[in-house]
Amino acid sequence: MTRYGIITSYATSLTVVGRDIAYTINKLGHQAVFHDYQVQWYDAKKEFDRGIIFIPFDPLYAPSWFLLQRDYNLHGIPSVTYVTTEGEPKKWLVRDWIRRDCTFIANSRFTERMLRRIDVDVIDIIYHGVNFDMINQINPPKQQLKQELDAKVVFGTVASELPRKGLSHLAQAIRMISNKLPDAKFYVLTTPRGTAHFIGLENVHVSPEFGHLTREEVLSLIGSFDYYICSSLAEGFGLPVLEAQAFGIPVIYPYYDPLNEIAHPTANFPVKIIGEEYQSQDQGILFLLHRYKPEDMAEQIEKAYEIYTTSPDEYQKLSQQVKEFSQQFDIMKTYSKFVKE
Repeated sequence: MTRYGIITSYATSLTVVGRDIAYTINKLGHQAVFHDYQVQWYDAKKEFDRGIIFIPFDPLYAPSWFLLQRDYNLHGIPSVTYVTTEGEPKKWLVRDWIRRDCTFIANSRFTERMLRRIDVDVIDIIYHGVNFDMINQINPPKQQLKQELDAKVVFGTVASELPRKGLSHLAQAIRMISNKLPDAKFYVLTTPRGTAHFIGLENVHVSPEFGHLTREEVLSLIGSFDYYICSSLAEGFGLPVLEAQAFGIPVIYPYYDPLNEIAHPTANFPVKIIGEEYQSQDQGILFLLHRYKPEDMAEQIEKAYEIYTTSPDEYQKLSQQVKEFSQQFDIMKTYSKFVKE
């Protein structure tokens, strides 16, 4: 039995993945410990034999995590760094020792492509996964949510207030169709700052509890929607898109990688991209923003509404297709690749 250490930072998006990796490894019969802080090599040697460090590839923020991996390897703890990115890391900030001494696994083809553009080698791609053990234990209160919102169709999203998450685009799209679809309601889980985008929109219920709900509560909410909307202009992966499909919830999303990599190619509602641009945002990454028109998103929302209200058999077919598609991303299939016999 090999002992693994799963090390990441405290952000919810990171701890969710880290805990699922540990869960998978333990279920496979090995031993995994999870820490949402840096464990120095001299303490790590007492706890585990191999290390998996999960962190965004931001050369301003992440070098201490990369150094941790190098220290692990130097002191007899074979380790890799599992990385994600929402754009191209700034090449001039990546030190030579990072390229030379660190081993990276990407969470998508998109991440791999961005790293290779800055001459960083990637030894493998391991997609994030869905914890179906958790999904299968949840009974989403679909009808209860419909009654509370007085809705025929419920569209929902989970997103922070960061501009690149696209809530302003979503709000514009909703304004365009609110009169056309009075019995379509929108549930937005965001931060208190994110609520400002939806002021005056009567068909939108906004919860400012982003980051304060348990994972089970968030999954139960996602599973209660009829459609999930991803409005992001940039994504490192887009795990809620995958989790929604695991519940059989079709997704409306901007048509770009890495979202294309994890969305069923024909059973969802992609929004066409009209342009791309890199934006610095004073971080170590040139975020790759994918521009789309809110009216194009509104059009896909209308199309989804029409299918749900007039063609229930077609909706059920889409639901089944996305659910079956998501099973290839079962954490027992994806994260098991981290295990070295």
